[in-house]
Amino acid sequence: MPGPVFLRGDRVTLRPPEDEDLDFLQRNHNDPDVRRSMPRVHPQNREATREEYVEGYDESVGLLICDGEAGDTERLGFCALFAIDGDSGRAEVGAWLAPDAEGQGYATEALSLLVDYAFDERRLDRLNAGRLATNDRSAALLDRVGFVEEGRRREYYYVGGEHVDRVEYGLLASEWDDG
Repeated sequence: MPGPVFLRGDRVTLRPPEDEDLDFLQRNHNDPDVRRSMPRVHPQNREATREEYVEGYDESVGLLICDGEAGDTERLGFCALFAIDGDSGRAEVGAWLAPDAEGQGYATEALSLLVDYAFDERRLDRLNAGRLATNDRSAALLDRVGFVEEGRRREYYYVGGEHVDRVEYGLLASEWDDG
């Protein structure tokens, strides 16, 4: 039985990951197609997956992206609000989808729900995001949600045998238009 829904959209729901989600999370964390879009270089066993995705979100908010039309049981990906600095009112966001869920608008809706939560319920003022300069899908997602490109960290990651820049994005609460 899946865990309780935390945020609900038109097509997706976001819920905390449970042990029953570990196979999905580990399979996708290790998938070369998913890993290529993130700075992930180490394989992850089941225990490391549990530590990162189920136990590793005490202060942060890690949520499984599920298909709301499939009774909240079809897992699509993962998103997180992390590095939360309540004093300064800022946090980081990130998301990934399983390869077969890409290109269908799920990430846009999930990230929008997470941004709503961050600004409306957590009363944050700023969200940061980063992407590999080679990840055009993330660039399009961040643009669709309203993030603004703010800079670049040159040769920040080592991915696929080469150094890759990190492109930095930001979104202010005053810029957010969720309607």
